[in-house]
Amino acid sequence: MRKPLFVSLAAAMLAVSAGASAHHSFAIYDMQTSVEFEGIVETLKFRNPHMAMTLKAEVDGEEKIINFVEGAPANMLVRMGFDPAVIQPGQRIKVVGSPRKDDPDAYFLKTIITEDGQRYQVLN
Repeated sequence: MRKPLFVSLAAAMLAVSAGASAHHSFAIYDMQTSVEFEGIVETLKFRNPHMAMTLKAEVDGEEKIINFVEGAPANMLVRMGFDPAVIQPGQRIKVVGSPRKDDPDAYFLKTIITEDGQRYQVLN
């Protein structure tokens, strides 16, 4: 009697974990490529499940808005010593990101470098 219950419970746990794993897939990004930008923070959403930011940067002589649509979770950044007050809209920073395969202006945020040189390695 207990064996069918155990099998059902194990199957349910496997199904849930597969969905959670899929959420954290980086397949939509070219994680082998890293692009550095320097610019002004336009917007910043310091929240879970992922932080997001837009940066006004000059790219090939043209001003563009770069979307960092995903980054590390806010609580992970805080554990790494990243204070949310470190970056504010209007501030000049450097960032490194991996491009999204289907959107040339969207990136996964990997590194934040403040004007004073403080480096926050979000993802290798």
